[in-house]
Amino acid sequence: MAITINGTGSITGLTAGGLPDGSVTSADLASGAITSGALPTGSILQVVSVTKTDKATLSGSTYTWTDIPGMSASITPSSSSNKIFIQVMLNHGLDSSPGDAAFKLLRGSTDIAIGDADGSARRSTVGSQLRDFAEMQNSHISFLDSPATTSATTYKIQWIINSGIFRLNSEGSSSSVNTSYDRGVSTITLFEVAA
Repeated sequence: MAITINGTGSITGLTAGGLPDGSVTSADLASGAITSGALPTGSILQVVSVTKTDKATLSGSTYTWTDIPGMSASITPSSSSNKIFIQVMLNHGLDSSPGDAAFKLLRGSTDIAIGDADGSARRSTVGSQLRDFAEMQNSHISFLDSPATTSATTYKIQWIINSGIFRLNSEGSSSSVNTSYDRGVSTITLFEVAA
């Protein structure tokens, strides 16, 4: 079939893939011409990341899950069928030796990625046990969630301690000017994944 450029500006007779590579660039496309629905399953559609560089401290023996200040991030999925991949890195320390603490991942106020109920065992995402107050430990969380919404969705991290003092981005010691001790960062990153 012949290719015809009509007086209205439309083109007839052009088959899909009929233009040579490089004929159309992203600058030539209208805004929104490529939608998430046109991308293959598993494509990353957007990324939101929060980095916490300052210290946070949790003390006492209240056995109460508590939000970590600055360790939350919000994302608005473009489709209710898409998934959210959550990646968390935590640097932390305990001032008691030995001692134990734990972290938990939540979507809003709902616990996600926690262990099954087992008697009175604490249900957490990841636990921590340290033997030296001068040690800073690293914990990671990776979880693929299905929030089933197009509304803004917040993911956050809570922590809990049995006794003593739990520190984020620091070893357990309160010392601040000593080359023997470290200061770190913690991050929470959200990836929207096309379904």
